[in-house]
Amino acid sequence: MNFIGIVSDSKCFENIKNKVKHKEIKLIHISKNCIGNIKNIKFEILIINDDLKKYEHELRTLEFICSNSKYILINTDLNTKLSLNIEKQSTIITYGLNQKATVTVSSITEGSVLIYLQRNIKNIKQNTIEVGEELIKIYENNNLKIYEILIIYMIYLLNDLPITVKMLEKSNFFEKN
Repeated sequence: MNFIGIVSDSKCFENIKNKVKHKEIKLIHISKNCIGNIKNIKFEILIINDDLKKYEHELRTLEFICSNSKYILINTDLNTKLSLNIEKQSTIITYGLNQKATVTVSSITEGSVLIYLQRNIKNIKQNTIEVGEELIKIYENNNLKIYEILIIYMIYLLNDLPITVKMLEKSNFFEKN
């Protein structure tokens, strides 16, 4: 089982949790209040989708959690000032709407998002995912924010899960075109 820690507000976490349902993935919400209780969990993927300024007193604990994670996904639109000292053994992947992010968005329309991977990365199975764009169709009843879509996309990508596979009916909120 892959443990994925998500540093975010509770609404963002719940939105992601409601869409990612797979027997091999366990999502764990990391909030400011509980970060000390989960510092010994080894995460396959740690996602930082919150402003690190809120965690200034917990930065050492967060750095410890990062150093034990295989992948660290950081929203660089929210975290431009503070930095974490992270061991080199972790793979850091940035995401956001800025042009320097590893995973970004080329285009957004009402019914789709064009996601752009700007650098080659290796997934959990050590397969190389090459630079390129993927058009993702978003279903009408979806109320996710763009960062949540990027996070869910990267969870699927890094876990080598096809986006068109229906794990549970409600969890398949987007598909590759």
